[in-house]
Amino acid sequence: MAERKNDKEHLVLESALREITDFIGYVDIPTKMLYIIRHRDEPCSEEKPMEFDYEYGIEKLIRVNIVDEDKSVCRKMFALSNIIDTVDRYGVFTGTFRVKMEDEKIRYKRLSMHYLDSDKNSLVAIQDDFTEIAKVDHQTQENIRGALLHAEANSQAKTKFLFSMSHEIRTPLNAIVVLSQLGRDRAKDVDYLNYCFEKIDESSKMVLNMIESVLDIVHVENNDMALDEKVVRFRPFIDKVVQKAKSDAHAKKIKLEVDVDDQIASGFKFDAAKLDKVISNLLSNSVKFSQRFGKITLEVKLISDDVDTQSLEFSVADTGMGISDEFKQRVFDPFEQEHTVGAAGYGGAGLGLTICKNIIKRMGGTIEFDSLKGKGSIFRVNLDLPVAMVTPEDEVEISEDIFAGRRVLLADDNTINLEIERQILLDRGMIVDVAENGQEALSQYMSNEPGTYDLILMDVRMPYMDGLIATKKIRESGKSDCKTIPILALTANAFAEDVAKSFECGMNAHITKPIEVDELFRIMHQAIQGELEQ
Repeated sequence: MAERKNDKEHLVLESALREITDFIGYVDIPTKMLYIIRHRDEPCSEEKPMEFDYEYGIEKLIRVNIVDEDKSVCRKMFALSNIIDTVDRYGVFTGTFRVKMEDEKIRYKRLSMHYLDSDKNSLVAIQDDFTEIAKVDHQTQENIRGALLHAEANSQAKTKFLFSMSHEIRTPLNAIVVLSQLGRDRAKDVDYLNYCFEKIDESSKMVLNMIESVLDIVHVENNDMALDEKVVRFRPFIDKVVQKAKSDAHAKKIKLEVDVDDQIASGFKFDAAKLDKVISNLLSNSVKFSQRFGKITLEVKLISDDVDTQSLEFSVADTGMGISDEFKQRVFDPFEQEHTVGAAGYGGAGLGLTICKNIIKRMGGTIEFDSLKGKGSIFRVNLDLPVAMVTPEDEVEISEDIFAGRRVLLADDNTINLEIERQILLDRGMIVDVAENGQEALSQYMSNEPGTYDLILMDVRMPYMDGLIATKKIRESGKSDCKTIPILALTANAFAEDVAKSFECGMNAHITKPIEVDELFRIMHQAIQGELEQ
């Protein structure tokens, strides 16, 4: 009796599915295969689905069934990359099209897709007929073609971004390449050689800044920007930020003034790198868009003072060219530039203010501006910062002697990086053993007596065994120093989740490439002194 009931329920479901849908299936994203498990007109089942290469199946549908006027649109709309991008953004893809039936009548079809599960390896695909709805409500037809409009707008934004990034990266790279050659040609001229090194260093930082902007905009798009909040001495923080802008201002004969309210607390707890990026970007824009002999003022005012929180306003005012009324509403939009490279030679990818706005929003603050074309601009950032107690800052002098004779295990699969990093350490008098992958690093650590190495510098992405696994195996090896030997990540992995993974596997610090030598030795000094968390 139970079997008859199950059979009847199965038939009811099958009948309903045939009535409601043309077909039900799924797309396996890794293989790009389309599997049809229910079809109104064709026999198929979960055990024996109809199989198609997705691109072949879609192209056949377009070529044979879809009306001529919709063919070009559908090729763009049903591109798997566009569907995945739309589902990632909005959770579902809906595309509509018209097909010509054997009786020459036109029917309206709708294909909907969404992820099957959190792994995002499969897309559920359901096609249904909505001809009757289309006849009643013409506006519905226009609205549900939005997926194509989004795809085209997204494509244009990406193209514009890539063109801009290509120009912005090639410009400093050109300086690096040319100055390297000029330096070799005039190697005996020490002053000129130092000049070349200085400009190469500046250009390298420009490239790095562009790369970091790309990473930041990825976090903005994914809405997953993380904050690393630590206690910060406030006035030294401001001085450091301003110092970076002074050289650019000096080169254009621009006067840069700083005014910090004396009532502001000595220390706060916040993400110094993120706020540094915001203020630096505002100062950089002011320098960029100000004429020679102009003036820029950074002012930090105390707006209100609570028991454990102070409300601060950071303002950057300049006497630059200002912003037109037409452009003001797009100032914080990504990829937008009022003064493009071709028009005025100011450069930039149009990402800076977008990143600033999202950082300040993530920190719980606001950013706004006033500007008058031809007169200048003022950007204001308002933040509530928790006050933190700080001890008087002591300058830690890192003695060369602390590194001399120390033995380091250095693991990196890139030959050039390995050579450079090894030479940096040798120049400080250290003894360096090298490994070209995580397996070699693990073997060398295990084959030496406990205490042989004072610390380990470990790249993360390496063949055979990556640095994370190697570190974990070292920590679990059972050797007497396996829990105490400092292991520092030295890697190009720069996302917040990468840093988290380094600490999760047992590393004591995460140092991002390209290496800042002073910062590297500062952290190594802390490691040798036992000042890093285990």
